[in-house]
Amino acid sequence: KNMGAIVRLEQIAPFAFDRVATICDKYSNAEVVWAQQEPKNMGSYSYISPRVETATRQINENEKRPRYVGRPVSGAPATGMGKVHQKEFEDIMTGVFGEAEEIE
Repeated sequence: KNMGAIVRLEQIAPFAFDRVATICDKYSNAEVVWAQQEPKNMGSYSYISPRVETATRQINENEKRPRYVGRPVSGAPATGMGKVHQKEFEDIMTGVFGEAEEIE
């Protein structure tokens, strides 16, 4: 059975290298996923990714590169179309949690 842990970063600057390394060490077999609703070029992924890699490499000696889950690069923060927005949101949830299982 796949298990997961959700960690929320409340503050990204100054970056808490030690805290991120501690959490990644606690879940050392887990994949690190960065999920955001903003398009890739408008969120924090490009800022946090190299810092997570540095924290896990330098402190834990077990480098982890966060996998990005979110909207693709875009010139606008939202699509402006409800159905497209809902599909993108569902894709983000699937990217984070996987396919939903049918309940019988």
